[in-house]
Amino acid sequence: MIAIYLDDRTAPVAPRENGWYIIDGTTILLAGPFSSREQALLSIDEQEPDPEPGVPAF
Repeated sequence: MIAIYLDDRTAPVAPRENGWYIIDGTTILLAGPFSSREQALLSIDEQEPDPEPGVPAF
């Protein structure tokens, strides 16, 4: 998942109003728009599962 700014001139266009959205592959997730990239990234962090204890992160 990545955070990307979408508006009426981007491809893809913003599904609602201009702002930061979360994209998973080619799918725009319905969360958003966020007012900043940081807010979008925090939302991604909340959605992703925590790594298993004892497993190194790459």
